[in-house]
Amino acid sequence: MKLTEIYNPKLPIILLSLRSEYARKIILGEQTVEHRKRFLHTECQAIIYSSGEDKSISLFLNLGKPRTVEDGYEMSIISHTELANEISLDTVQRNFPKFKVPRSYIYLDKPDKADLLNYFLQQQVKAL
Repeated sequence: MKLTEIYNPKLPIILLSLRSEYARKIILGEQTVEHRKRFLHTECQAIIYSSGEDKSISLFLNLGKPRTVEDGYEMSIISHTELANEISLDTVQRNFPKFKVPRSYIYLDKPDKADLLNYFLQQQVKAL
């Protein structure tokens, strides 16, 4: 199954940078909310770039509507799906030479990111 089969085109989709340790905690079910100082004001989908030693893209999240907390926003992690194969930063940059890792997040559903989004959506996911 490809990521495109679980992607909802009616929701915003972003490329979100997370430290590798937090991506692993999400996969293990140890982290069920994501906290950010600034964020979208609606539920969304996120393709996760794991920074740190991983430097790869390997995870897709459905995030609930953010709620305001004292120092930013919290979003429930509604679901997560792992890609069948991690995509290394080197691979992404070979295919998209102008690609730069976001400090926080970037919107992927913008016309100038259509090729990048389509590339990610064509990736196989692990069995659900």
